[in-house]
Amino acid sequence: MFDIGWSELLVIGIVALVVIGPKDLPQAFRIVGQWVSKARGLAREFQTHVDDLMREADVQDMKREFRDMTRVPEFEEIEADLMRGDLTPEGKPVAKPATDASGEKKVPPAAASPTVPASEPTVMIPPAP
Repeated sequence: MFDIGWSELLVIGIVALVVIGPKDLPQAFRIVGQWVSKARGLAREFQTHVDDLMREADVQDMKREFRDMTRVPEFEEIEADLMRGDLTPEGKPVAKPATDASGEKKVPPAAASPTVPASEPTVMIPPAP
């Protein structure tokens, strides 16, 4: 962690023994051990919180990917067309009458109903069975 070898630890121990003294050395080691355990506990708690955040972010990403995979994009377009009234429930386009610049409906000449003179009788032919 700090890249301290056994030789450095031996030097630190000898200096601590000379400076602190053999009588107070066990109490000093106990205090240092408590500090180290508190630091490790804080580091572990921080790492746990970071892991939880990462796991939560991964879960949200997986939910978004799953929702995107299960929802067909064409379905959204069809649904929007149905809501606007551009499609029939069977999925066929709705025939909208054309309008001119004034907003009046235009009827194409091929679709216009033929005018029948009043002098000719109208004959209805029944459908074939």
